[in-house]
Amino acid sequence: MNEVFDIIKNLPYQHLVFTFFSVIIGAILIYIYAISKNEKKSKLLAAISLIVVLNEILFQFLLIYFDSWSLKDSLPLEMCYVSALIIPIYNYNKDNRDLKNWLFFAGFGGSFFAFINTNLEDGAMVYTFIHYFIAHGLIFIVVAALIIDGYRPSWKDYFSTVKWTTLLVGIMILLNYTIDSNYMFTQSKPPGVTFTKLMPEWPYYFLIMLLIGLTAYTLMMLVKLIPSKK
Repeated sequence: MNEVFDIIKNLPYQHLVFTFFSVIIGAILIYIYAISKNEKKSKLLAAISLIVVLNEILFQFLLIYFDSWSLKDSLPLEMCYVSALIIPIYNYNKDNRDLKNWLFFAGFGGSFFAFINTNLEDGAMVYTFIHYFIAHGLIFIVVAALIIDGYRPSWKDYFSTVKWTTLLVGIMILLNYTIDSNYMFTQSKPPGVTFTKLMPEWPYYFLIMLLIGLTAYTLMMLVKLIPSKK
């Protein structure tokens, strides 16, 4: 357990600063959403969706501008970036249960771990941290909005998300093998300050990551205990 806390204590200074401001801004926006009428809620979700898209477009532009773009590591194909880009799709399909399930289980679970450890290395460009925290922070806000509006997961939702997660991971494994990339870290451990430093090498660390993800999904079923207003 001490080794886990050591990982958290060794997080880059920039990560801690951005986490602090993300929590404050996120809490404010969640409060605003909670007290708003339906029309204002829709406008807030629309604004969040726009920010998600602009955040990714600007990040890709900056990578190209600074000659840092690469097919092997610049695409938004990590779990949380996929989840973030689902937000605008969800905004126009709010009745789609699969989208809600994905954001709740995969989006929240991935973003939670992204805050308590990071694949960004100390000294990374500021715009990289901004992109990272905007994407992960907005997922938290949207998941909170789902819960506020009465979403509660069922076991059917749970198994459906496990199915789609398995499919996505399988696609990433094939893609990584094809273009020699490491999206979702299926081929090697992520850089930065991550809990994988405490794990054995490939393929065992990846299997452990999958088990941790499944455990997180299972624990999140406890949200059913929160009374729903619907």
